[in-house]
Amino acid sequence: MKTITIKLPEDLAVRLAKRAKRLGVSKSEVAREALKQNLEENDPNAIEEEPSAYDLLKDYLGCFESGVGDLSTNPTHLKGFGK
Repeated sequence: MKTITIKLPEDLAVRLAKRAKRLGVSKSEVAREALKQNLEENDPNAIEEEPSAYDLLKDYLGCFESGVGDLSTNPTHLKGFGK
């Protein structure tokens, strides 16, 4: 994890400490969660994940008809696969 330093007004620092104590977690954990929640609410694209293979190909899944209904489950059709 990266470390940052921030300056807080006294009232905000007190609120942060009280919430951390009430929840039984560190002030850092409360601050991380608050920052994460704020970023996700105000800029949902701030944390972009790489698309999965499914996301990239979902429009093409099932668009070809093989004519074999049990192609992925019948061992007969899998002979020699991967060799």
